[in-house]
Amino acid sequence: MKIICTGISCSGRKELMANFKILCMKRKLNIGFFNVGDVMHRVAAEARVHFTDKVLDSDPAVLSLARRTAFYEIARRAEDYEHAIIGLHACFRWRGSLIEGFSFKDIDILLPDLLINVVDNITDISERMENTSQWEGMGKAALNVWLDEEEFLTRQLAHFTEKPHYTVARQHTLENFYELLFSPKPKFYLSYPITLLRDTPKEIEKIREIGEKLSRSFIVFDPLTIKDMELVTLTKDESADAPRVSEMGEDVIEQIQTRTISRDYQFVHQSDFVVVIYPTDKLSPGVLSEMNYASRHNKPVYAVYPGTRSIFFENLCDRIFDTFEELADFLIMTYKTDAG
Repeated sequence: MKIICTGISCSGRKELMANFKILCMKRKLNIGFFNVGDVMHRVAAEARVHFTDKVLDSDPAVLSLARRTAFYEIARRAEDYEHAIIGLHACFRWRGSLIEGFSFKDIDILLPDLLINVVDNITDISERMENTSQWEGMGKAALNVWLDEEEFLTRQLAHFTEKPHYTVARQHTLENFYELLFSPKPKFYLSYPITLLRDTPKEIEKIREIGEKLSRSFIVFDPLTIKDMELVTLTKDESADAPRVSEMGEDVIEQIQTRTISRDYQFVHQSDFVVVIYPTDKLSPGVLSEMNYASRHNKPVYAVYPGTRSIFFENLCDRIFDTFEELADFLIMTYKTDAG
């Protein structure tokens, strides 16, 4: 199986792949890891072309040739492995312009079976960029746009090749990531009222522990593997030690909010069903929106909700349970697989 893994610079993609490689080695998986950028630099150097940190200022024809040569070499070397993961950029944000990270002719050389787009907290990406000579100074507005473009192009590439694709957080657990790629385990999105429970972090931890327990039998997509909305909340909290709204900019905050919604919907879209843990009687527009999105896309919704039930809440659920134990028993019996 050939897996293309995309992610913008400093997204944590390379770090995730490095940690994942160690796990694969421990499990004695016959898998090769390749990074298009590294191979491009090497093949260019062999032709006495030495790229610098300003590589994107190079002649586009030279970049295209180096990239195509890299794809041919990776395709040849990948034949020695049962599986191969190829890291690349779908695009670049450079000097205010959008630059391609691949061409569709390149993809013809190495047709993928699966595509992964790695994302991370915008604050973490921004901090990594500030520690590099190539990307320091990139504002959060441009960074948000680049994240959107990378995810969009990855999705379009998946549509073009008619292969599945997933958005995966840098903090997604390695074992669960391994099973996403190589096991038939069913996948679900864990939905819970994060904003309503922000003042009771222990409740959030309990819910995430439930997700961790279920991850032994399922692939779990947890929205809090990305914490961008915490930055928005702190920005609006005048007592918090964080950038003010005036420093961040209303446009950046709006971008983060919009990206949070679209990413969580993507998590729902790439799941087989949705699990809702709802320990409060207060209304959560976010959870209800996710439930409605799942319902409109024919994704079953299963909820743990011990409170007084509204007919509107019930209408969005396929089953409602009083306890987590009842839910877990139902899921394991209903979605039983050889791996589970």
